[in-house]
Amino acid sequence: MSYAKPLRHAVLEITNRCNLRCAHCASDSGEARANELSLGEWRRLLFDIRELGGEEITLLGGEPLLHPEWFKIAATVGELGMRLVLISNGLLMDREETLARLKELRPHLIGISLDGATAESYRQMRGVDGFDRIIGLLRRLLDDGHPRVNAITTFTRSNLGEFDRFDDLLANSGITWQIQLAHYGGERFLAEEFATREDFNWLTVKIRQAILTRPDLRLRTMDDFGYFPLDPALRFLHQTWTGCIAGTSLVGVRSNGDLLGCLSLGDRFIEGNLRKNPLRKFWTRSSSFRRFREKHRSLSGACAGCAFADECRAGCSSIAYSATGDLGNNPYCIRALESAAIIADVTDGI
Repeated sequence: MSYAKPLRHAVLEITNRCNLRCAHCASDSGEARANELSLGEWRRLLFDIRELGGEEITLLGGEPLLHPEWFKIAATVGELGMRLVLISNGLLMDREETLARLKELRPHLIGISLDGATAESYRQMRGVDGFDRIIGLLRRLLDDGHPRVNAITTFTRSNLGEFDRFDDLLANSGITWQIQLAHYGGERFLAEEFATREDFNWLTVKIRQAILTRPDLRLRTMDDFGYFPLDPALRFLHQTWTGCIAGTSLVGVRSNGDLLGCLSLGDRFIEGNLRKNPLRKFWTRSSSFRRFREKHRSLSGACAGCAFADECRAGCSSIAYSATGDLGNNPYCIRALESAAIIADVTDGI
């Protein structure tokens, strides 16, 4: 029996070339992969995605603007009637010619990496001086009329303590602050930089405070913050979460044609290569992406006994795998932390 659900989202690493060497990069970006896809191959793939039900395409790298045909690839997304999301480190985007091309493309969303709230911490996280340029770029993109401009902060243990500085920097700016955790994946990422469960709990408290006290802050959390919280102030964090969409309505494609359910996961999760088989064959066959499509069958730990196990299916696959090495066991769960705190309070009162 074939898989019949539509492929709605695709995240495309159009090149692995990058002008930075960030330690927390899940792709170890820097050098181009061997034999990266041509413009013609990317265009054919976009047509295939659209035929399978594609609605939104995210282009990233590496640094996507280092691909010589990035504009043509991006333009094809719009020509096919799909939403374009463009993710960049921004250091090549503040040129007038590039800004003019972005106006022409009219992306649904532009995301710019901002991993430091000061010039010093930005340099520590990204290895270059670029803080002032990125802040200027974010403001310019808003001035140019782009409807959704996100400053994307990836938290490691090195920049966790800057939450309040980011809060002050981006409040009342019109810029959406998109926050996420660094996951394992790249060889440059050190284990000691991965946020602990206690760090995650601390971040959750900070998020709650920001929601309640900073209405002028546009805060957006990614899929590694959830699920089904007890606290009404946090109900928006996946109160209607229906599980990780990797391999069920989303795919990731590396610049060499390798196909994964999600680009945040590593080599062990490659389904195959699109130069050997067409996307439709991978997507529709029942044996593809089985680890994701049947994740509810292999839950473990607290996830296995959770009342929301069938809906949640252990939340974000990448954070679960980073934390436990198991896609079906995710201790980075706000509801689980809240429940543990309630039990501790009751036990202390006995």
